[in-house]
Amino acid sequence: MILQEENKDIIIKVTNLLHRIGVPANIKGHEYLRCAIVLAYKNETYMNSVTKEIYSRVAQKYDVTPSSVERAMRIAISIAWDRGDIILLTELFGFTINCEKGKPTNSEFIAMLCDNIKLNY
Repeated sequence: MILQEENKDIIIKVTNLLHRIGVPANIKGHEYLRCAIVLAYKNETYMNSVTKEIYSRVAQKYDVTPSSVERAMRIAISIAWDRGDIILLTELFGFTINCEKGKPTNSEFIAMLCDNIKLNY
């Protein structure tokens, strides 16, 4: 029972952070990012192999392909970067983002939000 409450608490925190950043709740990428961040939060070693571990596990959970998970996450991050709260995004990501690309990679996004949740909660 305690583990379920802890998982629920982390899921709520991740969901709230995604909403604050500007990731729309009505797109698949939102669900996939939430799942990926929770996975990374529970097991940091997954961040060493995002493609093999995180995409595969999320894809298996939602019965889709890992490439569709990657693409949906990328779209969700792009939407947040284009329409989201610039002040909050700058506060969270600061100078860690490549200026030429203008937005974080999926791995960077997952890692930064995971770290933020670990540090602030």
